[in-house]
Amino acid sequence: RALFATISIIIVAVLVGYGLLPKPELKSYIPYSYVYFDRDNKLLRISLAKDQRYRVYTPLDQIAPSLIEATILYEDQYFYQHYGVDIGALFRAFWSTYISKGRRIGASTITMQMARLRWGIASNTLSGKVQQIFRAVQLSKFYSKKEIVESYLNLAPYGRNIEGVGAASLILFNKKPSELSLPESLSLAVIPQNPNKRNIISAKGYQQHLLARRNLFKRWLKKYPQDQAKAKFLDL
Repeated sequence: RALFATISIIIVAVLVGYGLLPKPELKSYIPYSYVYFDRDNKLLRISLAKDQRYRVYTPLDQIAPSLIEATILYEDQYFYQHYGVDIGALFRAFWSTYISKGRRIGASTITMQMARLRWGIASNTLSGKVQQIFRAVQLSKFYSKKEIVESYLNLAPYGRNIEGVGAASLILFNKKPSELSLPESLSLAVIPQNPNKRNIISAKGYQQHLLARRNLFKRWLKKYPQDQAKAKFLDL
């Protein structure tokens, strides 16, 4: 009974507040780095943003399609089917975590992760999760799927003080995001879910990263079996 009461309160709060939500800013509220290239378009350096982060805003059409696809496939495979919140996944996660006391399972969509990053939400608590859901609905009200995934890819953590694919691609691969290969795209796609444990700089982090990348590639092949030959570039 308590479970249904809690769920009912969440639903009512979301519905009531929906019409009152203001449009949030997704780009100009944070500072960005400056990138310097030489006359041959080779990277010279990236400056730190004012908050001591490496963050280079990159429009979606300047990001390799393989990275966009790999990120959605890994983080939120039903991204285009739900309205910012995957209700079924949320119920399963809530039941496993708070009712059956089983293992914690993830249920955050890309939109919910974007909300967590945008507002600095502590989503590991019940109240934080409710706020995250509410903010995800707010984002879905004002922004298209394209705009949301673009914003997420520009805020996602890639280890240490690197945020967004623009900085991650330049720092880790010395390439612009539009130039990434499939192996490189898969490598970046698995980092934001656990950037500390999948730090490719350390030996232990590299092994964790390698395992996650292998699992993602198996998922990728179910959708794109023609890419099987590229396994040799992924240490498989």
